[in-house]
Amino acid sequence: MKRIITVSSVIVASMLFSAITILAADNSPTAFESYGDQQSYLKKNECLLVAKKCATESSTVRQRVIDLKKEIAKGNIVYTPTELNILKEQLKWIEFDSNNAETI
Repeated sequence: MKRIITVSSVIVASMLFSAITILAADNSPTAFESYGDQQSYLKKNECLLVAKKCATESSTVRQRVIDLKKEIAKGNIVYTPTELNILKEQLKWIEFDSNNAETI
């Protein structure tokens, strides 16, 4: 009788421990997907940085301006000051070129 009570209490305890881990995973404050989004936020956009058209990326001028502004907003967390200057110069060039195109 004592053995049955011991075995059943061990089984109940193990079930409780497994239930606690499942409940803790469901109530975690940051999901793994959102962590991945944060990681992608900290990545450099090499296509914009090198000022080339990447084979996988086809964008309009408007989309390129939006992308440049997003990358510049990341600031020194992701880019070095030299790289930020390159991105800012590209943005100035696009804006200057579009202003000149409007006057023609």
